[in-house]
Amino acid sequence: MSSQVTSTERRSRYEAAGLWDESTLPGQVARWALERGDAVAVVDSAGERRRSYSELHADAMRLAAALAAHEIGAGDIVSVQLPNGYEAVVAAVAVLSRGAVINPLLPNYRAHELGHVWSRARPRAVLTPDHYRGFDHLALVTEVNGATGHTPWHVVAGETGGDIQLAEILARPAPAASDPASGEARAGSASEVSELIFTSGTESLPKAILHSEQTANFSVRVAYEDLGMSQDDVVWMPSPVGHSTGFNYGLRFALYHGLPLVLQDAWEAEAAADLVAREGCTYTLATTTFLQDLLEAAERNPERTRSLRRFGCGGAPVPPELVEAAHDLGIEVLRLYGSTEVLVGSWNRPESPLHKRMHTDGLAMRHVEIACLREDGTACEIDEPGEIVTRGPNTSIGLFEDPERSAAIFEPEGWVRSGDQGTLDADGYLTVVGRIKEMIIRGGLNIAPREIEDLILRLPQVERAAVVGLPDPRLGERSCACLVLRAGASLDLQQLCERLLGDGLAKYKLPERIEIFEALPQTASGKIQKHRILSELAAREAVA
Repeated sequence: MSSQVTSTERRSRYEAAGLWDESTLPGQVARWALERGDAVAVVDSAGERRRSYSELHADAMRLAAALAAHEIGAGDIVSVQLPNGYEAVVAAVAVLSRGAVINPLLPNYRAHELGHVWSRARPRAVLTPDHYRGFDHLALVTEVNGATGHTPWHVVAGETGGDIQLAEILARPAPAASDPASGEARAGSASEVSELIFTSGTESLPKAILHSEQTANFSVRVAYEDLGMSQDDVVWMPSPVGHSTGFNYGLRFALYHGLPLVLQDAWEAEAAADLVAREGCTYTLATTTFLQDLLEAAERNPERTRSLRRFGCGGAPVPPELVEAAHDLGIEVLRLYGSTEVLVGSWNRPESPLHKRMHTDGLAMRHVEIACLREDGTACEIDEPGEIVTRGPNTSIGLFEDPERSAAIFEPEGWVRSGDQGTLDADGYLTVVGRIKEMIIRGGLNIAPREIEDLILRLPQVERAAVVGLPDPRLGERSCACLVLRAGASLDLQQLCERLLGDGLAKYKLPERIEIFEALPQTASGKIQKHRILSELAAREAVA
């Protein structure tokens, strides 16, 4: 695929060090099916449906055979727009076993987003529901096919429509190759592209990130080791598997290590707490929204969530008070820093002191380098803010057909530029300050929105917060606090500024405008979309 940046030297170095190998996700599933086929692989439907590793392996091979019959194989892109359920897991293993490239998509993508995928990626096949949460996905695919002139083979996880229903495929006799003793795995090399993941929309034009089995599997191996996990762990994943977080640190993480994968589809905190308790879930990775809601449920009955010894949290600001409150309830929150380009770059460890887990985004993963650089490319001093760059076996192998942005992101020495600003302390812990391009420059002075958001989120009236910069003819920019208030709460600009001054914030950093929202626009994985907030504010000003 075009726009790959992985060098032969990089591949040789990591392979020689044993950091990259030929292991694959379908190969691991075949291994577990052979070694302990009766072990639980997937739990979904609120705990009502369970499938073993032998069942998962056989079903994935049935679907792989159907893909092969349509000559879908090495290098072909297959889009999977399925909710968190067993069918999405079967699809992932089947696609990868063919040597094809899986393109996970969020179920809430509509014609605009799917049209972008069809036009750029040209998938050979697509798997969708027939209807999901009251939406007609059959009509959606028909619409996008007509608009783009591209018609992939349509497999439907449902009762009707498309070119074929997945249930029909899974009802067929298992092909001979589905015997795990045959040792079949992914066709082709683990160094080839296996994932094409579009970024979740914090930028107006999503990037299309390419990973291989080598980069993705290194990432889940080192996370398993750095977090001190074992075969007794149970993975709970409420984040969408149509996004990199849910796919790689839920689906891939569990199956690669032979752990049970407990999937939650519709988010509801009470149901989540019950599911965690019933299945004994020990690990997850999710954003602040999930954590905040779960804590409110846990406060009513802390025993339900005490098994969650590792709650990885990132993608949005994580208030220190939230980490402390979770700790008091027996949930150990481990803040982290990552992106689709580098997966997880830094992560607090279970043994990290509480104050580090509250106030930093963790240590670099083993064998991964993280640095903060000045504009001239020199390394920052301790606690000096600079652009976060990452280098290691975890970083993606390029962007799909995007040479201009590839050149801007991937440095020849292997560093991946993030566009994020952060600091490294004397112990090597990273703290994210915010997006460089979101930095507000007021009268020549830089204001980091993340710093102000963290303080605002301490206010009991505030449920969600985002600070954005608005044009100002005299000062260049001025800051606006965009807030979601808790039910029955009120807050005006004067009250907000008095509280922030009381917290020691410099006067020039104070918000000069406040806007109340019913909900802040965010991606399905919980990242706030500031470009949409700015569009909404512009619309409000136009109406006014």
